[in-house]
Amino acid sequence: MIDPRTRIFMLILGVTVLVFVISLLRKRQLQERYALAWILAGLGLTLAPLFIHQLDALAYALGFGYPPALLLMLAVTGLLVIIFQLSLTLSRNSDQLKVLTQEVGLLRHEVEQLYSQATGVQEYPSALAATLIAPKESDTHDEPVS
Repeated sequence: MIDPRTRIFMLILGVTVLVFVISLLRKRQLQERYALAWILAGLGLTLAPLFIHQLDALAYALGFGYPPALLLMLAVTGLLVIIFQLSLTLSRNSDQLKVLTQEVGLLRHEVEQLYSQATGVQEYPSALAATLIAPKESDTHDEPVS
């Protein structure tokens, strides 16, 4: 049996996670595909203290001698799912970055060829390349778009 103070703490923690995730979603600082796992974690933390007797019965039915070990196993499993989801996203983004980098290289080469054809100058000025490729001042800020 879990101490009532621990149950209250879990309930408050769950509600806090839910409010925080929903706040980040509303501000568009967290994408929906990542929020789902965190919302489930918050719901789990919120609902677990309310259904503690059912969770204890389930833990004993599954062969857990210590019922809180079931909660720990579920928490670790949830975190592994989140880590796996982030690993997939990281791999996908890495592949996209590689393709985009190659495309920028090809476009840079094409611009150099067009410049040399238009001006008759074989060497592409590096100052001009930096001007064409450098990000604009407004592109360097990480502010959410409204």
